[in-house]
Amino acid sequence: MNLNLASLIKNFNFLRYSVGIAMMFNGFPLIFFFRDTLGIGPASSTFTAIFFLLALALMVPSNLFLRFYKPNPILFNLGVGFLAISMYYFFFFNPIGKGVTDVGNYVFIFAFLILLLSVPSDVAETLVPVLFLFSLFSNITLVYSLITDPSWTIGMRAAVSFSNEGAQAGGNPHITARNGVICLLSALVLIPRYRSIFGRLFLYFSVLFSLAVVILSLAKSSYLGVGMMLGLYVFYNFKLSRMFSAVGNFFTFKNIMISGLVLVGVNYFLSQYGNVYDSLMNYWSVFEDRIMDVIFTSFGVKLTETADIDASAMGRVSGFSDFLETFYSWDVFLGRGYKSGFLDIPILEAWVNHGIIGFLFFNGFNFFLFIYAVQEIKRNTSPLSTFLAYFFVSLIVLLISGGRPYDIAYWFPYAVMIRFLGIKYFDKFAAPKANRQLVTTPS
Repeated sequence: MNLNLASLIKNFNFLRYSVGIAMMFNGFPLIFFFRDTLGIGPASSTFTAIFFLLALALMVPSNLFLRFYKPNPILFNLGVGFLAISMYYFFFFNPIGKGVTDVGNYVFIFAFLILLLSVPSDVAETLVPVLFLFSLFSNITLVYSLITDPSWTIGMRAAVSFSNEGAQAGGNPHITARNGVICLLSALVLIPRYRSIFGRLFLYFSVLFSLAVVILSLAKSSYLGVGMMLGLYVFYNFKLSRMFSAVGNFFTFKNIMISGLVLVGVNYFLSQYGNVYDSLMNYWSVFEDRIMDVIFTSFGVKLTETADIDASAMGRVSGFSDFLETFYSWDVFLGRGYKSGFLDIPILEAWVNHGIIGFLFFNGFNFFLFIYAVQEIKRNTSPLSTFLAYFFVSLIVLLISGGRPYDIAYWFPYAVMIRFLGIKYFDKFAAPKANRQLVTTPS
C-alpha cells in the first residue's frame, strides 16, 4: 500500500467527501438522535440546517468551480428541469406564500448537486462503506433511543420521538425504515468484497439487524419496497445454471462455517431473548391487518372481519379525488400553483400543482431512473451503482404513497443518482469481470 503524503491526502479527501455525501443522503436519523434523544442543539429546523451545512463543507473540493464531472445527462436534464419549474411556480405562482424552509430546501438541493458534480468519481470506492457505517450506527442509536424513551413499548412503531413542542407524536417511522433499508442494501452489496469469515459474519448480522429495524418500523411502504427489490433480484438472477452453481459454491468450508456461526448466533440470541421473536411475529400480524385496512379503504373490499378505515389511505383516496377534479378543469394545463394541494401521492401532485409540464418532467425523471436502475440490476457494474439501483426500487412505493415531489428526502438521494447511476465511467468496473470470463472460457 502506498503511504506517501499525496496518497494519504487523496484518501482523506475521498473519506471526507463520502462522509459529507452520507450525511446528506441519510442524515435525518442522526439529526433526530442528536437533537431529540441527546438534546444537543435547538429542537427546530435550525439544527437540521447546521447539520447539512457541515455536510456540504466536508464535500468542498480544492477544484470547486474549476472542474465538473459529467453526470447522467438524461437524469440531470429532467431532474433540474423539474426543480426549475417548481422554483418558477414558487416565485410567481404561489398561493401559499414563500417560506424560509422552502428557500432553504432549494439552496441545499442545488448546493449538494453542484458539489456532487465537483467530487471525483473515484469517491464511489469509499462511499458505500461509509453509507453502511452511518446507517448501522443510526440503527444502534435507534435502539438506544427506544430503550431510553419511557413512552415507547414493544408493539409501537419504532422511531425517535421528537422533542419539539407540537411535533408529530411517535416520531417518523418512515425515516427509521429507510435507514434500515440503506443498511441492509449496503451490507449486501459489500458482502462479496470481503473474504474473511469475521467480516462476512459482521455484515450478515447487520443484514438481520436491519431487517428487524424495518419490521419494527411498521412502514408498509418499506415492506413492499423490500419485496420489490427481492422480486427484481430473483427475476434477473434466478437461472437454473446459476442455482446449481450457487449450491455448489455454498458447500465450501468457509461458507459452511459462516452459515453455521450465523445460525448459532441467531439461535443463542432467540434463546436468551425469546420474546423478541414473538414481538417480531406480532409486528408482522399488525402489518397484515394494516394492509387489509388499506385494501378496504381504497377499494371497499373487506377481506377480514376486523378490516377498518385506514386514515392515511383515506387521505390518499381524497387526494386522488383532488387529482380527478383538477384533471377535468382548466387547471389540468398549468396546475393550481406551488404546494396548492397536498395529495400525499408525489407522482400526481406534480400534475395538480404544476400542470402537464411538471407532471412530464417529474415522472419522466422517475421513469428513466427506473430504466437505469433495472439496467444496473441486470449488469451489476459497481457496488455504488447497484446500491443506488436497488434503493430507487425501494422508493417507488413512496412515489404513490407518501411525501411531496419537492421533499429533500427524495432529492438528496436523487442528486446522488443523477451523479452516479447509469454513467459510462462505471463500465470500467465491469470490464475486468468480462475479461476474466473470456480468459476462462475455452476456445
